[in-house]
Amino acid sequence: MKRLVIELGLRPEEGQQLEGELPAAIFELPEGATRALGPLNFSLSAQRFGDELLLQGTLRALFEFQCVRTLKPFQKTIELPEAALSFEIGTQGEIDATDALREEVLLNFPAYPRCDEGDDPAPCEVDPRYLAVDKPVADDVEVPPPSQGDSRWAALDALDNPDDHS
Repeated sequence: MKRLVIELGLRPEEGQQLEGELPAAIFELPEGATRALGPLNFSLSAQRFGDELLLQGTLRALFEFQCVRTLKPFQKTIELPEAALSFEIGTQGEIDATDALREEVLLNFPAYPRCDEGDDPAPCEVDPRYLAVDKPVADDVEVPPPSQGDSRWAALDALDNPDDHS
């Protein structure tokens, strides 16, 4: 199955269970730190309510992310056990739910993927040579001489402060 197309005329009144998988290519991820390692598996209940089609169930897909701390790749399964998607039917004879399922999974990507949150958690420590706290305290920067100040402010400083005369 390349796309999840639901024929509305064939839906029983009490709903129907949809199970299967969509190819990893549906995610259309750019080359980079994240890639799909397998298909999008789904187990959804499809039920029609007037002019609306409701899909509820589980979505699951395996991805490879790059850790933001160690820059090492790790695997993480994005699983949505209570996914719910609603489609307005109108006069359509079928609904293509593929893009909506894709977006639902992509919205649940970790904002800052870390290898200690993967399927097989790994130590997630930054290499100490990249930490500023591990740098030597001494540096070669010379301290500039104290500024003589702006003469315009000096003129104001010379004025009497009325609060000082009590």
